[in-house]
Amino acid sequence: MRMMKQLMQIISKKFEYHQFRKYRAFDDFEVDTVIDQARYRISEREDIVSFLTIERDVYGGETPWTFSHFEHEIMTNDKAIFLTAEAGGRIVGFIGARIVPERQSVHLSNLAVLSTFQNQGIGSNLVKIMANLMQQLGVARLTLEVMRDNTSAQAMYRKLGFETKEILPEYYENKSDGLWMAKELKDMRK
Repeated sequence: MRMMKQLMQIISKKFEYHQFRKYRAFDDFEVDTVIDQARYRISEREDIVSFLTIERDVYGGETPWTFSHFEHEIMTNDKAIFLTAEAGGRIVGFIGARIVPERQSVHLSNLAVLSTFQNQGIGSNLVKIMANLMQQLGVARLTLEVMRDNTSAQAMYRKLGFETKEILPEYYENKSDGLWMAKELKDMRK
């Protein structure tokens, strides 16, 4: 809980973008936790090569995001944050999010876990940690899109409290439909 007290000192009563950036820059706070023998931490530039390996594994050889995409989000984009999951001595998953200040929401941009480490709670833990962090920062809502035929991901998101808000026809590059999902967060700063 010391970690949460430190975070609470960083934020004020009203959610402000610059406070998120201050957190993301790690001026006063760091996220590093272990759950079920997996370590979760803020992503670093050095993690990107592993992220690309995870993408190739999860997306059948494809890499939806390039090194440059990840680098921009992790190193340059003041509105983005990535978390890394490590298990068995290597990086096995990641989650990315972008803050949308005018909506007081965060959009989960991507989530991937190596196939050999799936169904072990790592993906769920990444979402929970991100949600908890955003909740502490006063964010009102998490949003994401997921392929309509990815029923296992949808089941995980529903179990975590996400609801389908909209069908996105031919949303993805391969013309697959998507679902827009959202989860309302309680303001824990009160």
